[in-house]
Amino acid sequence: MIESEILAITDEVLTQYLAASGYEQAELRAGYNHADEPSLFVTAHFKPGSGVTGGAESNAAHAALRMALLAKGEERFPYLEFRYPGDEPLGNDDEDEWDEEENA
Repeated sequence: MIESEILAITDEVLTQYLAASGYEQAELRAGYNHADEPSLFVTAHFKPGSGVTGGAESNAAHAALRMALLAKGEERFPYLEFRYPGDEPLGNDDEDEWDEEENA
């Protein structure tokens, strides 16, 4: 599938499952996971003032997204990240420390 088709399905599913939690839009990036397998990386953006989405809602949305994509023939696994206004992107502090030690 092409990214525009995947993004349209993603937005439809996430709107259905997460609109009540303040879901606003999705971003999509195709890439490779830690096992070097082709994957989809989805970032779900939420409106200002949205509280943290509950586990049941987020798991249901993720499962529905996976099933909807599979039904259309998309086999790449969608990794789903939630982004709330004011959140700072998470980084791997251990990896940064390791890089500093290597350069010492």
